[in-house]
Amino acid sequence: MGAPTFEELRDAHLAALTGSLIDGVEHGPGGAGYAWARAIPDPTLNFAYGVRGPDPFAWAGAAALGRARAPAFLARDAAEAAALRTLFEPAAAYPASWMVARLPQSQSASDRVVQVHAAPAPPPDFEQVFAHLSDDAAVKAHLRRFYLPALRAARARPGLVPVHLVLHDASGPAACASLYLRGGLAGLYNVSTRADRQRRGLGRAVTAAALREAHVRGARWAFLQCPAGGGIEALYAQVGFRAAYAPELLCMTER
Repeated sequence: MGAPTFEELRDAHLAALTGSLIDGVEHGPGGAGYAWARAIPDPTLNFAYGVRGPDPFAWAGAAALGRARAPAFLARDAAEAAALRTLFEPAAAYPASWMVARLPQSQSASDRVVQVHAAPAPPPDFEQVFAHLSDDAAVKAHLRRFYLPALRAARARPGLVPVHLVLHDASGPAACASLYLRGGLAGLYNVSTRADRQRRGLGRAVTAAALREAHVRGARWAFLQCPAGGGIEALYAQVGFRAAYAPELLCMTER
């Protein structure tokens, strides 16, 4: 299995989150699609993709407005972003880095305890980490209102294997991550460390554990998405990821 294409990663991403954070994907003209979340308003979960022309653009805008969402468009690269900008002027743009890692990666084993839960919904100790990944009251309220209920309600889907990992230290649950495995690809999501346990290498440790788990379960490639810049890419590069694609989310309104 060679390095995954952008479209393979996009489809794996949609498959990973459908049934939990994403409720469904609609298909439109010219290969366009629209991913939507019933309960979560964020444009990262409500966006059109594959929009290459006025007709798919109009269809995608109607699909978003029909679900009471501001239109947002995922451009696969700079050329596609430039083409979209001929159709509208974004109010906000969010460049991203889609990173991949060939498995197996050489990862040193950690003496920290990492529990593995193979189930659609994460366990309570996962929530103890995820709900406290930030000290910002607005962020915590957003997670509790939107993301935690969606993760709790996650349902099984054919061909998708969800795995949630929780790293414990002396204080209890301290870091977490989720894997979604499908067809030789493992999507890495929800990598978080409790705000009071950050800057101790726990995020790197749980990421390394997730890569080992993905390899054991037969994955050939792992992938993740993160904001471009800000040093996050460099942190993931330390455990074997490399930037493969640089898409951009173009939004008609600011978040």
